[in-house]
Amino acid sequence: MAGRPAVAPTGNGTLLAVEKLSVFYGQFRALFGVDLEVRAGEIVSIIGANGAGKSSLLKAIVGQVGRTEGRILLEGADLTALPTAEIVGGGVALVPEGRRLFPSLTVEENLHIGWEVGRQGEIGFDEVYRYFPILKERRRQKTRELSGGQQQMVAVGRALLANPRLLLCDEISLGLAPVVINELYEIIPAIRDRGIGIVVVEQDITRSLAVADRFYCLLEGRVNLTGRPQDTTREIVAQHYFGV
Repeated sequence: MAGRPAVAPTGNGTLLAVEKLSVFYGQFRALFGVDLEVRAGEIVSIIGANGAGKSSLLKAIVGQVGRTEGRILLEGADLTALPTAEIVGGGVALVPEGRRLFPSLTVEENLHIGWEVGRQGEIGFDEVYRYFPILKERRRQKTRELSGGQQQMVAVGRALLANPRLLLCDEISLGLAPVVINELYEIIPAIRDRGIGIVVVEQDITRSLAVADRFYCLLEGRVNLTGRPQDTTREIVAQHYFGV
């Protein structure tokens, strides 16, 4: 695709590097100098209470916020000033909070959007249907006729069909039944094993940390704790989560 950023590998295994990132909405500042790193084939969890800046971080990575300061690099290529279409074409896909599907289109038509806007790669419709067999059965149904869990599967499948190097998941468990959440989270490690870097944003600490290789905790727009889940305790995480 014309206009995609040239990729210049950093040589240290870093896929995504967020450097001193601040995000502004008018006079309001949502993020304050955030640093973050994601490697290929790694699941990084972003936790924090409502208003901590989690969604602003993901939106900044895909170019959907107002003014920013700092840098966002994908394998050394600076994404900071690029439009969303070029960022997606360069290998970043977002599963947005609330799914944002087209309800009047069929499952297959919604999935095809990811295929059209993304980049060429090994993930095709057959692969998505292996992850989510129910979508193959219902591929000709309008998405408005699906359950919330099935709609979330469409949103994840659409992002995968963009063949991302970096997959951003924003509150994919929100409002879903536990059995559906379990199904979605069983697939995340399989996606990671393809060499895709994954950022998972969740308010559910237990769910998020159980799947993560590393995590960052945000409080009022700042990183106040980071590390590997197995190297900390639930009590320490809770203290930083709530700022107590």
